Amino acid sequence: MPKTKIPREEILKICWSIFHRDGYNATSLQTAATAVGLGKAGLLYHFGSKEGLMRAVLGFARESYQTYVLDVAKEESSLEERLLKMMRRQAKLASIDQRGCFFANTILETNQERPFQTELKFFLQDWLKAMTEMLAERFSTAEARERAYRYFIDYEGSMLLFQLDRDPSHWERLKSRVLEQLELPVKITQA
Repeated sequence: MPKTKIPREEILKICWSIFHRDGYNATSLQTAATAVGLGKAGLLYHFGSKEGLMRAVLGFARESYQTYVLDVAKEESSLEERLLKMMRRQAKLASIDQRGCFFANTILETNQERPFQTELKFFLQDWLKAMTEMLAERFSTAEARERAYRYFIDYEGSMLLFQLDRDPSHWERLKSRVLEQLELPVKITQA
């Protein structure tokens, strides 16, 4: 018998896990409803559609990522310590079921139709803003922005390599590169 009451946050947490594990296209509303203990009609009542559910999941995941990873940028410790802590937390999230970055996977999977482009761009903006503000403690704003952009690209590339062969050395090499690059000059390129 389906549950009659389940907190919205719990629904989103469970559905995030399912979308991360199986992907958007392979996840049916029935699969999600069964996982949370609701009927399909119950999910439709709360979210309107599978797309509406995914939008809510992306918002929930974004807030969770902000709290778990990006808010580290505001802590009182050295830049290097905060970067390392953020990288450890990113690696932990990406290593869940060895599925990689939920946001990057969603971009790749839904790139043709692009139904979640706005939500995914918000994630990127949050990421770049937090990193730029933290790096601006040491570098000019323009240089901090460029370094944040490069770190994001390096992080996502390292994650893809990790997904390919499950070799944790990709994370260690990323950490080394990011810390080494703090000491190297950066040429600022305009988009």
